[in-house]
Amino acid sequence: MASWQTRYRDKLVSIDDALQVIQPGQTVAFGMNGNIPAGLCHALGKRLPSLPGLHLMGSGALEPLPFHQPDVAAQYSVQDMFLTAATRPAMKQRSLDFLPFTTALWPSDLLDRSRPLDVFLTSVSPPDEHGYCNFGFMLWASADLAEAAAVVIAEVDEDHIVTYGDSHIHVSQFDYLVEKPQATVLGDVTTTMGFASPSDLDRQIAAHASALIRDGDTLQLGAGTVSMAVVDYLKEKNDLGLHSEICPTGIPQLIAAGNINGQYKTLNPRKAVCTALWGDEFALDFAHLNPAIELHRMRYTNNPRIIAQHDNMIAINNALTIDLTGQVTAESFGPQMYSGIGGQWDFMIGAQLAKNGRAVTGAFGNSYAPQGTSL
Repeated sequence: MASWQTRYRDKLVSIDDALQVIQPGQTVAFGMNGNIPAGLCHALGKRLPSLPGLHLMGSGALEPLPFHQPDVAAQYSVQDMFLTAATRPAMKQRSLDFLPFTTALWPSDLLDRSRPLDVFLTSVSPPDEHGYCNFGFMLWASADLAEAAAVVIAEVDEDHIVTYGDSHIHVSQFDYLVEKPQATVLGDVTTTMGFASPSDLDRQIAAHASALIRDGDTLQLGAGTVSMAVVDYLKEKNDLGLHSEICPTGIPQLIAAGNINGQYKTLNPRKAVCTALWGDEFALDFAHLNPAIELHRMRYTNNPRIIAQHDNMIAINNALTIDLTGQVTAESFGPQMYSGIGGQWDFMIGAQLAKNGRAVTGAFGNSYAPQGTSL
């Protein structure tokens, strides 16, 4: 039986050689946010003219990729599940398709093979002494997509941190490995995603929301300026837990300080559980090889049945707009898609079903608004 080191060397090829496996008309998915393999994706963009009918599937791009350019996307089937500044121009020009999905279920249709996934492109850390790579500071559905795809190509990123939980993958699960061509330059992920700092109004709303948080609660905080502002009010809280889709900026500092220790969590006690870190440099350094933080698959973290098992669960999320009947939208301004559905629906339902659970929506996350939009 070959050692993992031998397997690794045998699978290590150039980016161009790895991409030769992709054929016209195939479906190719790539990792979300921090799992996007930039080198592979940019190289794939150069090969697009030789790949007619290609179907591309992704989410939450941190930088513009070649197939996100409106004129390029119009020639292919490009689907995105969470829009950012990198993908909104193509969405506005109708050259990119928004793919609605339920975070607690996706990618069940790919896993059960009712919809084929030919190739999955992802980013991972170098292998450890046992031959396990790691998805780093963002997991999302990467582990599921690696299991669903016929071919898995991984870009090895020396800059990836290593996290605990369900974020490891063995080199035997890859078909091809490539080395990342350049160093990662990554600041605060929240800023990179296009979220501005909370406004004074956001902080006022966050003060009201934080008053509903009790010592010993388990928290979920969504993406947005109101929920981000809530973090500043948690320094006076004690014995909190975290079960959330994302771990926003400021939360690792509260874990380090002991405000969030998870000792009263019903599930995964003493562990801060999320599927992605949206933090700054401190957050990434703190989470590296830290057993206090675990990353789990989105199908686990966002599953309402799992969420509802947490006693004293409180979910705090954001609204883009609310109409006069109380209907909330968190992904669009009228017919204009702006971000994505994300996990808000799952956590709102799960929290309300939990014992002593509460679901809170911050109504005026106004840094979401496109220019010229009044909230």
